[in-house]
Amino acid sequence: MDLVGSLLTFVMFWKLSSSLQCYTCDPKCPVDFNEIVRDKYLKNCEHSTMCYKRVSTLDFGNGLTSQYTERGCAAQTQDGEQIKVNRKWIQVQNIYEVYEEGCAVDQSYPERRTHTLACYCRGDGCFWKMVSG
Repeated sequence: MDLVGSLLTFVMFWKLSSSLQCYTCDPKCPVDFNEIVRDKYLKNCEHSTMCYKRVSTLDFGNGLTSQYTERGCAAQTQDGEQIKVNRKWIQVQNIYEVYEEGCAVDQSYPERRTHTLACYCRGDGCFWKMVSG
């Protein structure tokens, strides 16, 4: 019985310690990226294998723009997903690999005045390693 308890404890702590950590600031990140890279903005991402950064820029015309940045854990699960086990439905949190590392501009609505750059990376605090912040 002690062996089973020890194994369960080991697995539980291994799962907790193996989660990804991303810098998270939402709804709005501080302007100075050096302010973001503090422990208070690091969040454990239990249901994600990637971090994201989204920069939205609104063009007012006449050279005036407004920029909004958010960072966090990439959404890689589906809410409400269930499987049947022993004739009972249980909720599951499957992680899907749907993003590629790197940045891309959202081209969904080119006529919009708002343009969004979405970036995805792997590894704890991975956006700290990107020079542009």
